[in-house]
Amino acid sequence: MTDSWDIRILTASYRREGPQEEPVIELFGRTRHGESIVAEYRGFKPYFYAVRPSQVLLNYLQRDSEVLKLETVELEVQGRKTPCAKVTLQHPWKTPEYRERARKHGSEVMAADIPFAHRFMYDLDLAACVRVHGTPTTGKYTTELVVKAERFEPCEPFNPPLRVVSFDIENTIADPTILCLGLAWREGGALKTDILTGSEKEIIRQFIEFISKADPDVITGYNIDGYDLPILEQRAKAHGIMSLALSRDGQGISNIGERFWRAHGRIIADAWWAVKLELHPKQETLDAIGKWLLGEGKQDVDRVHMDDEWARNREKVLEYCKKDAELALRVLEKVARLDKAMDLAIVSKLPVDDTFNSRTSTMIDSILIRAADREGVAVPMTRTGSGGKSIEGGYVHSLEPGLYEWVIALDFSSMYPSIIIEKNICFTTLSESGTIESPIGVRFLNAQQRAGLLPRILGDLMVQRREVKAKMKAEADPEKREYYRRLQDAVKILMNAFYGVLASSFYRFTNPQIGASITAFARENIKSVISQLEADGVRVIYSDTDSIFLESPRKDKEGSVEFGRKVAERFTTTNVNMELERVFRTFFSHGKKKRYAAKTAWPVADELIVRGYEIRRTDAFDLQSEAQKRVFDRVLENDIEGAVRLAKEIVNEIKAGHLPPDMVPDEGDPLEPLVISRTVAQDSKYVNPDSMSNVLAARKLKELGYEVVPGMKVSWIVVDARKSPMHVEPWMSGRVFEFKADWEYYARRVAQTLAYVTEVYGWDEKALLMGTVQADLFHEGFEGEDKPKKIELQKTKKELTLEDFF
Repeated sequence: MTDSWDIRILTASYRREGPQEEPVIELFGRTRHGESIVAEYRGFKPYFYAVRPSQVLLNYLQRDSEVLKLETVELEVQGRKTPCAKVTLQHPWKTPEYRERARKHGSEVMAADIPFAHRFMYDLDLAACVRVHGTPTTGKYTTELVVKAERFEPCEPFNPPLRVVSFDIENTIADPTILCLGLAWREGGALKTDILTGSEKEIIRQFIEFISKADPDVITGYNIDGYDLPILEQRAKAHGIMSLALSRDGQGISNIGERFWRAHGRIIADAWWAVKLELHPKQETLDAIGKWLLGEGKQDVDRVHMDDEWARNREKVLEYCKKDAELALRVLEKVARLDKAMDLAIVSKLPVDDTFNSRTSTMIDSILIRAADREGVAVPMTRTGSGGKSIEGGYVHSLEPGLYEWVIALDFSSMYPSIIIEKNICFTTLSESGTIESPIGVRFLNAQQRAGLLPRILGDLMVQRREVKAKMKAEADPEKREYYRRLQDAVKILMNAFYGVLASSFYRFTNPQIGASITAFARENIKSVISQLEADGVRVIYSDTDSIFLESPRKDKEGSVEFGRKVAERFTTTNVNMELERVFRTFFSHGKKKRYAAKTAWPVADELIVRGYEIRRTDAFDLQSEAQKRVFDRVLENDIEGAVRLAKEIVNEIKAGHLPPDMVPDEGDPLEPLVISRTVAQDSKYVNPDSMSNVLAARKLKELGYEVVPGMKVSWIVVDARKSPMHVEPWMSGRVFEFKADWEYYARRVAQTLAYVTEVYGWDEKALLMGTVQADLFHEGFEGEDKPKKIELQKTKKELTLEDFF
């Protein structure tokens, strides 16, 4: 008997069935009532297109038993209708082999690299939530429901609660023998933990059985992609367990690319990766993140001597392992990246797994390929190799160094999407006969000649966002209002992602003329607005891509807000919306683009906003950031002499071999403000890895038995900067640091950072280190501490960066 189920799709995959290895599509998810479910679909076959196939190629394919069907079709290739062959195969894993055969016969191939499950969703135009009509059946699945799907139809989106299990392993250091495996999950909101012990083989089998019975939608942990899962798989094989069967269909997990893992029916969501992408922390260890987000870190176990700890106090290690699993679960919940992925999945019509773990281009593909297919536009392959010449970016208005009062910040909302819509910019409208000409001379058809795919897609998304925002404003229920807020954010993220992907060198629909035309139109828009404002006597002090900063003629909050709103209204058009973003009471820059610090007056008062400086950089050490913040606070209060005095005092304290007393942390190691952190890649990614501080620190951490994988941040303190390579020692929170810091190095680094601010007033890095300013040789002598130099505005002399010190 046919029935129907509303499904929130979490993952999409396929399996092989029977002696002919027929592909069976598997859509895993949860129903609107919270039941785990898999919908099977049979009969869908893979295909690709061969452009202008030769008769030799067609004859060859017709004789091949793997080729199920050959059809002659006409597709638009590079703006022209072109004869193509649609090649339908028996098995999706054969597609790479046959596309290469087509290429060898001189035919370009199209749509030949689309994952099979995605191809299925595109062709049936399935969304993140679908109504499945079919019959209940059985199968080798861990889900509560198994359905033989017959047809699909749309349904209202919904977010079922997901079941998440977190795990952590502890292993010996001498060799990676697993000692125990900790587990954490929630039941009815209550946190539950468990520990698996026994022989290594027993632990692995227990883990597989636990996952099968608990049937989680999500498997998480901290750095499980780079550490726990590889070790589990390696140790399982050592015991004859050839497949780490954590999937919902009994299959093993698989490694995707360099670091991601996939399990059919489950999302493998590394909490470390979620933290890295969402928060960009300076230190990425679980201990540091736990203290930062949750107010508690890991338990006190010496991982470096784990074998000894296990021998001395087994129970302590077991509790430590369980705690790590618990912290990882709570960190993932706190970061809320799963919620964000759920929202993005609705907007991009994808399974949640793809929006959590895949690239932005996967989301763009889902929207754009469907539209291209409907229009008969050929879908190119993803590009490989290095990119070509980079395109010119947005317009940046020159910024004079100094301190400004009452500055209004205006922002063009979604400028690039708006330009694409207004100018009908698309790879389908690129034409020499077009009537719309970009500032760089590229022509596009107008919407009457042909409406472009991109403008239509972005226009639909804009309408969708307006509708969701209207629902959010009208909704009284706080929980539903928050859902609509997140959903409209997801639409905005997807809209703004279109330009970034299309301007990249790798994307399948990339055309350099399109990206360059979009930014050229944006530059013209900004310059036009600036010209009109300046003609009216308004001083524009800075602009950057889609923002304009102007000096308010009204020197108070209310007047500045009123003036800013009038300007925003004046320059808002049908397609481009200008918004009043902020009013700054004071605004400072040393004259370099994309670098400023300001104190707000509206919409909130006295908020410090910093862009481009070390306070915002995750590879700056805390002392550096805190020192700069305090100097900015003085400058933005118009206490210039106080700011210079403070900068000199801070540098002098560090030169003397200690932190300024009020910058010593209340808890933890007093040297922690000196810790430098940077991401480390594989040695092969560097020209000279032996000279890189992050590589050297990572090597030492590995020698000490710590987990380090490519893409992870490592932390260190500089011990001797005079050596070559610089002598650094790794830093781990909670571990005693037994070396002496190179205070001279840190004084230079802080002086360089503070000089970005003070050199505008005559105190450069050298002056801060010496405590004196060398005056003009033809006018004055040298001025020392007892005779402060008059604070005057000066042009900056140089532009050092953090890289000068690595």
